[in-house]
Amino acid sequence: MTHHVLKKCLQITALLLWLSTLASPAGAGEFEIPELSTRLEEGSYVMSTHIDYHFSDKVMEALDNGVPLTLEVHIELQDEDAWWWESDLLDVRLRYQIRYLALSSVYQVIDLQSGTQQNFVTLESALDALGDLPTYPLLTQKELIHGKSYRLSVKAELDIEELPLPLRPLAYLTPSWNLSSEWRTWRLIP
Repeated sequence: MTHHVLKKCLQITALLLWLSTLASPAGAGEFEIPELSTRLEEGSYVMSTHIDYHFSDKVMEALDNGVPLTLEVHIELQDEDAWWWESDLLDVRLRYQIRYLALSSVYQVIDLQSGTQQNFVTLESALDALGDLPTYPLLTQKELIHGKSYRLSVKAELDIEELPLPLRPLAYLTPSWNLSSEWRTWRLIP
Protein backbone atom coordinates (compact mmCIF):
# COMPACT_ATOMS: atom_id res chain seq x y z
CA MET A 1 0.00 0.00 0.00
CA THR A 2 1.41 3.35 -0.99
CA HIS A 3 1.82 6.25 1.38
CA HIS A 4 -0.87 8.24 -0.48
CA VAL A 5 -3.48 5.44 -0.22
CA LEU A 6 -2.69 4.89 3.47
CA LYS A 7 -3.08 8.61 4.13
CA LYS A 8 -6.49 8.64 2.38
CA CYS A 9 -7.66 5.61 4.42
CA LEU A 10 -6.66 7.34 7.66
CA GLN A 11 -8.48 10.52 6.61
CA ILE A 12 -11.65 8.59 5.80
CA THR A 13 -11.44 6.70 9.11
CA ALA A 14 -11.01 9.96 11.03
CA LEU A 15 -13.98 11.48 9.21
CA LEU A 16 -16.17 8.44 10.00
CA LEU A 17 -15.16 8.56 13.67
CA TRP A 18 -16.00 12.25 13.84
CA LEU A 19 -19.40 11.68 12.18
CA SER A 20 -20.18 8.88 14.61
CA THR A 21 -19.68 11.28 17.55
CA LEU A 22 -22.36 13.54 16.08
CA ALA A 23 -24.89 10.71 16.12
CA SER A 24 -23.83 9.19 19.42
CA PRO A 25 -26.64 8.47 21.88
CA ALA A 26 -24.76 9.95 24.84
CA GLY A 27 -27.02 12.62 26.25
CA ALA A 28 -29.56 11.95 23.51
CA GLY A 29 -33.12 12.98 24.13
CA GLU A 30 -36.38 11.56 22.93
CA PHE A 31 -40.07 12.24 23.07
CA GLU A 32 -42.56 9.46 23.80
CA ILE A 33 -46.35 9.25 23.94
CA PRO A 34 -47.07 6.33 26.28
CA GLU A 35 -50.77 7.16 26.73
CA LEU A 36 -53.51 8.08 24.26
CA SER A 37 -57.25 7.54 24.58
CA THR A 38 -60.62 9.09 23.80
CA ARG A 39 -63.91 9.29 25.66
CA LEU A 40 -67.34 10.78 25.20
CA GLU A 41 -68.07 13.81 27.39
CA GLU A 42 -71.31 15.77 27.12
CA GLY A 43 -71.90 14.88 23.47
CA SER A 44 -68.30 15.45 22.29
CA TYR A 45 -65.31 13.16 21.97
CA VAL A 46 -62.25 14.34 23.85
CA MET A 47 -58.70 13.10 23.64
CA SER A 48 -56.54 12.40 26.65
CA THR A 49 -52.80 11.92 26.29
CA HIS A 50 -49.50 12.33 28.06
CA ILE A 51 -46.19 13.12 26.37
CA ASP A 52 -42.85 12.36 27.97
CA TYR A 53 -40.36 15.05 26.96
CA HIS A 54 -36.72 14.07 27.45
CA PHE A 55 -34.38 16.75 26.09
CA SER A 56 -30.84 16.00 24.94
CA ASP A 57 -27.90 17.51 26.83
CA LYS A 58 -27.37 20.13 24.09
CA VAL A 59 -31.01 21.21 24.19
CA MET A 60 -30.95 21.34 28.00
CA GLU A 61 -27.83 23.51 27.88
CA ALA A 62 -29.58 25.94 25.51
CA LEU A 63 -32.72 26.02 27.70
CA ASP A 64 -30.69 26.68 30.85
CA ASN A 65 -28.93 29.53 29.01
CA GLY A 66 -32.21 31.29 28.25
CA VAL A 67 -33.12 29.88 24.81
CA PRO A 68 -36.91 29.37 24.65
CA LEU A 69 -37.99 26.03 23.17
CA THR A 70 -41.19 25.68 21.14
CA LEU A 71 -42.90 22.30 21.11
CA GLU A 72 -45.60 21.27 18.68
CA VAL A 73 -48.23 18.57 19.20
CA HIS A 74 -49.77 17.47 15.90
CA ILE A 75 -53.23 15.89 16.13
CA GLU A 76 -54.99 14.21 13.20
CA LEU A 77 -58.35 12.43 13.08
CA GLN A 78 -59.11 10.45 9.91
CA ASP A 79 -61.70 8.05 8.62
CA GLU A 80 -59.84 4.70 8.57
CA ASP A 81 -61.30 3.94 5.13
CA ALA A 82 -60.36 7.31 3.64
CA TRP A 83 -58.15 7.53 0.56
CA TRP A 84 -54.83 9.37 0.92
CA TRP A 85 -56.10 12.41 -0.99
CA GLU A 86 -59.14 12.86 1.23
CA SER A 87 -58.98 15.55 3.90
CA ASP A 88 -58.57 14.72 7.56
CA LEU A 89 -61.61 15.28 9.75
CA LEU A 90 -59.34 17.11 12.16
CA ASP A 91 -55.80 18.42 11.66
CA VAL A 92 -54.57 20.58 14.54
CA ARG A 93 -51.16 21.73 15.71
CA LEU A 94 -50.94 22.76 19.35
CA ARG A 95 -47.92 24.88 20.23
CA TYR A 96 -46.28 25.34 23.61
CA GLN A 97 -43.13 27.07 24.78
CA ILE A 98 -40.85 26.37 27.70
CA ARG A 99 -38.18 28.78 28.89
CA TYR A 100 -35.93 29.20 31.89
CA LEU A 101 -36.06 32.55 33.68
CA ALA A 102 -32.67 32.81 35.37
CA LEU A 103 -33.44 35.88 37.52
CA SER A 104 -36.35 34.15 39.25
CA SER A 105 -34.96 30.60 38.85
CA VAL A 106 -38.21 29.24 37.41
CA TYR A 107 -39.25 27.36 34.30
CA GLN A 108 -42.12 28.99 32.47
CA VAL A 109 -44.55 27.01 30.30
CA ILE A 110 -46.67 29.01 27.85
CA ASP A 111 -49.70 27.70 25.97
CA LEU A 112 -49.28 29.60 22.69
CA GLN A 113 -52.94 29.04 21.73
CA SER A 114 -54.40 30.76 24.78
CA GLY A 115 -51.40 32.71 26.06
CA THR A 116 -51.69 31.23 29.55
CA GLN A 117 -48.46 30.92 31.50
CA GLN A 118 -47.45 28.71 34.39
CA ASN A 119 -44.26 28.90 36.43
CA PHE A 120 -42.50 25.88 37.95
CA VAL A 121 -39.60 25.62 40.36
CA THR A 122 -38.24 22.39 38.84
CA LEU A 123 -37.76 21.29 35.26
CA GLU A 124 -39.43 17.95 36.02
CA SER A 125 -42.67 19.60 37.13
CA ALA A 126 -42.60 21.94 34.10
CA LEU A 127 -42.13 19.03 31.68
CA ASP A 128 -44.83 17.02 33.43
CA ALA A 129 -47.32 19.88 33.07
CA LEU A 130 -46.21 20.48 29.48
CA GLY A 131 -46.83 16.85 28.55
CA ASP A 132 -50.22 16.53 30.21
CA LEU A 133 -53.20 16.95 27.84
CA PRO A 134 -56.08 15.50 29.89
CA THR A 135 -59.05 16.70 27.79
CA TYR A 136 -58.60 18.05 24.29
CA PRO A 137 -61.91 18.32 22.34
CA LEU A 138 -62.04 16.49 19.00
CA LEU A 139 -65.48 16.34 17.33
CA THR A 140 -69.06 16.11 18.49
CA GLN A 141 -70.83 12.77 18.53
CA LYS A 142 -73.11 14.03 15.72
CA GLU A 143 -70.12 14.68 13.42
CA LEU A 144 -69.06 11.02 13.47
CA ILE A 145 -70.91 8.05 12.00
CA HIS A 146 -71.96 5.45 14.57
CA GLY A 147 -70.10 2.15 14.08
CA LYS A 148 -67.54 3.59 11.63
CA SER A 149 -63.84 3.35 12.48
CA TYR A 150 -61.65 6.45 12.82
CA ARG A 151 -57.92 6.80 13.48
CA LEU A 152 -56.60 9.39 15.90
CA SER A 153 -52.87 10.12 15.51
CA VAL A 154 -50.68 12.27 17.74
CA LYS A 155 -47.05 13.31 17.38
CA ALA A 156 -44.86 15.72 19.39
CA GLU A 157 -41.72 17.50 18.19
CA LEU A 158 -39.32 20.32 18.91
CA ASP A 159 -39.84 23.16 16.42
CA ILE A 160 -36.35 24.06 15.20
CA GLU A 161 -37.76 26.91 13.09
CA GLU A 162 -38.58 28.82 16.29
CA LEU A 163 -35.01 28.74 17.62
CA PRO A 164 -32.95 31.94 17.45
CA LEU A 165 -31.50 32.32 13.95
CA PRO A 166 -27.81 31.79 14.90
CA LEU A 167 -28.69 28.45 16.53
CA ARG A 168 -30.74 26.98 13.66
CA PRO A 169 -27.92 25.75 11.37
CA LEU A 170 -26.40 23.77 14.24
CA ALA A 171 -29.84 22.39 15.15
CA TYR A 172 -30.45 21.22 11.57
CA LEU A 173 -27.12 19.40 11.41
CA THR A 174 -26.94 17.90 14.90
CA PRO A 175 -29.04 14.83 15.75
CA SER A 176 -29.33 15.89 19.40
CA TRP A 177 -31.64 18.72 18.28
CA ASN A 178 -33.88 16.53 16.12
CA LEU A 179 -36.37 15.62 18.84
CA SER A 180 -39.65 14.06 17.85
CA SER A 181 -41.92 11.26 18.98
CA GLU A 182 -43.25 8.51 16.79
CA TRP A 183 -46.89 8.81 15.74
CA ARG A 184 -49.11 7.30 18.44
CA THR A 185 -52.49 6.10 17.16
CA TRP A 186 -55.84 5.24 18.73
CA ARG A 187 -58.84 3.67 17.06
CA LEU A 188 -62.07 5.55 17.72
CA ILE A 189 -65.36 3.77 17.03
CA PRO A 190 -68.39 5.85 18.06
